[in-house]
Amino acid sequence: MAKTTFREKLGYGIASLGDAISYGIVGTFLLFFLTTVAKIPPAAAGTIVAIGSIWNAVFNPIMGYISDNVSTRFGRRRPVIFFFSIFLSVMLFVLFTDINMSASVKPVYYGIMTVLYWTGFTGFFIPYSALGTDYASSYDERTSIRSFASFFNMIGNLFCMVMPTILVEFLEKQGLTTSQAWSATGGLLGALTLITIMVTVAVSGKRDMPRLKEENHQKPHFSLIHIFREYISVARLKPMKYLIVASLSSLITCTMLMSNVMYFFTFNIQLSAVQISACLLGRSLLGIAFIPIVGRLSIKFDKRIALIICYTVGIAGMIIMKLIGLHDLAGAAVYIIFLTICTAIYWQMMPAIFYDMCDYDRAATGKKREAMILSFQGLVEAIAVGIGGQILGTILQTAGFDGDGTTQTSMAMTWIENSATILPMIFTAIAAIALYKYPLTRESHQS
Repeated sequence: MAKTTFREKLGYGIASLGDAISYGIVGTFLLFFLTTVAKIPPAAAGTIVAIGSIWNAVFNPIMGYISDNVSTRFGRRRPVIFFFSIFLSVMLFVLFTDINMSASVKPVYYGIMTVLYWTGFTGFFIPYSALGTDYASSYDERTSIRSFASFFNMIGNLFCMVMPTILVEFLEKQGLTTSQAWSATGGLLGALTLITIMVTVAVSGKRDMPRLKEENHQKPHFSLIHIFREYISVARLKPMKYLIVASLSSLITCTMLMSNVMYFFTFNIQLSAVQISACLLGRSLLGIAFIPIVGRLSIKFDKRIALIICYTVGIAGMIIMKLIGLHDLAGAAVYIIFLTICTAIYWQMMPAIFYDMCDYDRAATGKKREAMILSFQGLVEAIAVGIGGQILGTILQTAGFDGDGTTQTSMAMTWIENSATILPMIFTAIAAIALYKYPLTRESHQS
């Protein structure tokens, strides 16, 4: 395989901007939108998030198998990415549009829309992730290409963290209702998502090649039973169990932190929309700044060790934040540092670790199942979003959160704070332990 050029790395990475925008606005703002704009009770809103995640978990292996076995003259991955990215962009608009309907029907409607959104996201994300294996084959080159993707991912996070609150407020001042402003915001970010993904589709033709004839000696079996068996086979790979635990725990942390940050900053610290946007902007900029630092750590030590170091710092920070308390903008700014360490770093390093699993699988089984393996990251992501969203929604409901209130009870405030510190700290610690036990290293890869 030819060495990946700077232009190719840039072309591959830009779709991560759309990935981050679509994932970030849903992960950060959907629960908040459902409870404060659509006026759905928190527990029901958490269930909506969980339902979408359950479907995502089911669809991930199916999508992985399809991406590995469908081959056209335009390539294996790009036609699938093209189709689902259009669907994804439309669903971002639909998902953040408040529909006037009865209170009993509205949760069902948003449950269906959330399922459709995750269909579009997974349909794009799995073949896009697998496309990365066609760009880089060496252990450290994969870290490099993921660094490009991480850079654009952080830029996307910048957009989805800053733009929604500012844009909604701006549109409200122009005469739109809050509901209309959120709908327009979803549509604009959906369009931006589509544009970035199309750039990658357009420039990746030389890397996304149809299967060779010798690779097509077996006709794919498009049956759920066969796909399930293949998935079980991948799950039984020795290092995979550690990756599943580490990824699941990390993503539960990400989900809880990002879904809770709007509640935490709005009600506990009482920041304005502009201040919240500034904090979230700081999170994105810090994520960009951390990319070369983490890259150097991974080269000097190892990918998993780099993650463990960052997670340890994040855990220490969460402990400190819980002990001293967070009461003002300065405290929120410090909190953002540790939030970034616990979330942004994952997206730079974990996909590269999953790339290495593709090589392990090929050596152990002789099969080319890149998308199937990478869909495990999507699977645990789906489960994590469901678990994290359901936990947070249940906590808010139990603690007496009032979606119509500008202030909250002391119990609600306490558990919003715990969801920002103690619970993420526990899940991050579990992830660090699993990564410590993960057996694949640079040395084992080269041998």
